[in-house]
Amino acid sequence: MLPISTRGYSFYFIPMSSTKVINGSILIFLLLGLPPLGIALSGQALPHDLTLLAIPLQSGDPSLSWPIFGLLALLISATVAPFLWRYRKTRSHSPCKSTSAKEFPWWGWMAVGWTTFASILAWTRFSWFQEWQPYTFPLLWLGYIAVINALCFSRTGRCMITHQPAFLFKLFLLSAGFWWTFEYLNQYVQNWHYVGLVPTQPLLTYSWFTLSFSTVLPAVLGTYEYLSSFSWIRAPFENWRAISSVNESHNGWLMFSLGCFGLLMIGIWPTLLYSLLWVSPLLIMVGIQIIRRVPTLLSPLAKGNWSPVVLSALAALVCGGFWEMWNAHSLVHWEYSIPYVHALPMGEMPILGYAGYLPFGMECLTVAAFFLENPFRRVETYAETLAS
Repeated sequence: MLPISTRGYSFYFIPMSSTKVINGSILIFLLLGLPPLGIALSGQALPHDLTLLAIPLQSGDPSLSWPIFGLLALLISATVAPFLWRYRKTRSHSPCKSTSAKEFPWWGWMAVGWTTFASILAWTRFSWFQEWQPYTFPLLWLGYIAVINALCFSRTGRCMITHQPAFLFKLFLLSAGFWWTFEYLNQYVQNWHYVGLVPTQPLLTYSWFTLSFSTVLPAVLGTYEYLSSFSWIRAPFENWRAISSVNESHNGWLMFSLGCFGLLMIGIWPTLLYSLLWVSPLLIMVGIQIIRRVPTLLSPLAKGNWSPVVLSALAALVCGGFWEMWNAHSLVHWEYSIPYVHALPMGEMPILGYAGYLPFGMECLTVAAFFLENPFRRVETYAETLAS
């Protein structure tokens, strides 16, 4: 183990336990293998140029069916409505304890300046910056990560940059592989592709994509930690309806089976079941964790604590807003091809597509716990900080 000292704190790069290695190997095997297995079982041909490191440059087939759009909108609304009702009902009774606020750190102000400058570069077309214009994405998100950590530090006196740099570093590494996996799965559903990129130098292109993808988990988990510091967001969901059976092994097997079945079916009916791309990996990971009797994102539900679920979904939605905003006017950007509901875009994203960020946030926290350490307990950490 290699110790790293930062401001009096010691951190270590600790190899994953054998259990995490086994669980991770099973997960990767299923994610990579189930969609092509579904295609093979159905007798169809595999996607053209199927590869592990996919960079889609061709559009899929967007379509619109207003009856399906309306039905899906009702389903999303019915899912979200109980949470909005709970928040509205308990908001006035939630404690709004003030934090022992700290001064916004100097490096946070530097990050604000950096992010502002990167935004200008991303949305303008200066002739002197023309050669580097396609590569602004990591500049924006490295700035965002630093800013959100600075905001968290100013509220609680803690953040990943100052107190968990080793965890943050590993989160960057995990994030790159995490999103490359979704690029692989996207080959089956063809829901997004990249525009404005001319990959003339493969090494530079793949390096840029890897760096860009490495910012996903740090951004979402950093936002999760910041939101966790607000008791008025967290408290309404800490003592709600309990699901006592959530940690029972038969539920783990059910989630695992449904997740595997979903990935299998994506290979057979990608146009119809494309949304399972965002749900199936989550079900598989949580299922494995429950079977292995490991704490999961859903474990607090046994005591009626829904805050990790709500905060993780909200964190991804916040990041999603910034992703889509910065993407809209960047030279190199992604565009969507969503079956049945490709309408009313906000930025490039059709409006119903924003619902996909909700399970994605849960996925981000779950994959961090799956391979690194349990981030769900951070809610309790911040609750203790606010109460002190």
